[in-house]
Amino acid sequence: MNIKYISMEIQNLNYPGFNRSFDELSSINIKSDNLVEVLDFTDIEWVRSAVKEIIKEENADIDVTFKTPSDEEILSASKIVGADKSPEEVKQDFMSGKRIIGISSGKGGVGKSTITSLLGLAFAEEGKKVGILDADIWGFSIPKMLGAKFPPIPFNNRIFPSKINKLNVISMEYFVKQDEAVIWRGPMLHKAIEQFLYEVLWQDIDVLLIDMPPGTGDVAISLSQFLNFYETIIVTTPQSNATVVAERAGIMSKKVNSSIIGVIENMSHIELKDSKLYPFGKGGGKKLSENLSVPLIGQLPLIEDISKFSENGKLLDFVKDDLFKNVSGLAEGINKIGPKKKPISLKVK
Repeated sequence: MNIKYISMEIQNLNYPGFNRSFDELSSINIKSDNLVEVLDFTDIEWVRSAVKEIIKEENADIDVTFKTPSDEEILSASKIVGADKSPEEVKQDFMSGKRIIGISSGKGGVGKSTITSLLGLAFAEEGKKVGILDADIWGFSIPKMLGAKFPPIPFNNRIFPSKINKLNVISMEYFVKQDEAVIWRGPMLHKAIEQFLYEVLWQDIDVLLIDMPPGTGDVAISLSQFLNFYETIIVTTPQSNATVVAERAGIMSKKVNSSIIGVIENMSHIELKDSKLYPFGKGGGKKLSENLSVPLIGQLPLIEDISKFSENGKLLDFVKDDLFKNVSGLAEGINKIGPKKKPISLKVK
């Protein structure tokens, strides 16, 4: 096997976490027909192990060695992935080219994080590049559901989100120990949301889904201050004690820089052969959508497999389930409503 052939088969492999090929990053040097040298951009052992693994999967005979990159090489890679921009530059361009959707609820336990994860999978199945920002700082759960176990990668004072298949994920779960509680108030929450938005390298994504904490607290207010405009989906279950509280979250969305796309009713019913059971009542989502004057995007049944896959960190496997068509229907409903735009405010002097 010659060096030219080795170069062709390896150059187009993606550098783990960077979402760019070795060739794009100019990060690989073919030393001989059985040795390659890779720039070690991260100094993280598991990333180095991942680099070795994907190269050896392509050619088991190749040995991999690493080299510390120069300042010029780091700068070059930073420009390619967007890590060379100042915080102000990131903020100015943040809204460009992506749809930002907050998934909100009035109370906990209605499946808001599950809906966020499922919608992310559905959009990814459509071919979209999807980011999921777990803004539920106290009750983070997205990484566990999806099995996104590899932590974010620091690079040149920025952070690559965790990647799981086609999804990019950031969450407080990666930054605290499992047995620690996050006891934060306004200013610290505000800073955390700012970092998750602007210090994470959300490369070329089409949709950013934000899993909001339940209620109308600090995080929702911070998002309205950071983002000129974003959209909101309200998640509820059918019973009235959930919809009444969810309506308050909807009212708040209308008071800040957000437009409500619609309502998703979760755990709507249980399907048993040709019949349906309604253990949590009936019609709550429809009534909520009418009260907020927005569409009812859809109703997701209570599906045992969703709970089973989530608990085992394998929610991605639900994509192969026939019942995933229920989730695809929700994504299609959102697409049909289309991205809403912030009204132009004109003042005549």
